[in-house]
Parts: sequence; structure tokens; C-alpha cells
Amino acid sequence: MIAYRPLFMVVTFGFLGVAFYLTYRPARVAARRHDNSNAAGSKRSRRSTLMTMNKVMLWVVTLLVIVFLFFPDRQTGLFSSNDMFTADMDRCVINIEGMT
Repeated sequence: MIAYRPLFMVVTFGFLGVAFYLTYRPARVAARRHDNSNAAGSKRSRRSTLMTMNKVMLWVVTLLVIVFLFFPDRQTGLFSSNDMFTADMDRCVINIEGMT
């Protein structure tokens, strides 16, 4: 799995780059038309709230990726319970009641 780590890093940062581009790209001029109707105002408000939520989630995911990049050994502690995996990940010990 360690041999694939650089490839996964490049793919992950590629996806994050595309996500940042799509989130922060300049808005098209046609999308900035001003309409005086109330429906358009509420639609713009919902879109603004949704875009704010998207930006927050994008930054949260980016921070998680950076933390997992610098601390890859901590992932086993997050996703395992009862010390099912060893630190070097060479073997897995699963205790099943009634079996040896």
C-alpha cells in the first residue's frame, strides 16, 4: 500500500484542485442578471447559502486530507476498534468466540 501512496496523493490533490477551481471560479456575466422579482431574490439567497456551505465543507475536507497526509499512522486508530490491526499492518487478529 505504501508504494501507491504517492499516486493517491497526486490524485487527491488533483481532485482538490478541481474542486477549488469549480468553487472559486469567476461567475459568468449571464448569471449576474438582476431580476426584480421576489422569487429570484429568494433563489439567489438559497444559492448563496449553498455556496457558503460548499466552501466550508471544501476547506474542512482539505484540512482532513492534510492531517492524514502528515499523520498516516493515526488513521488505523480512527478506523479500528479493540486494537484489531497492528501498528505495522502486517497481520490482523480477529477474536471469534468459540473458535481457536
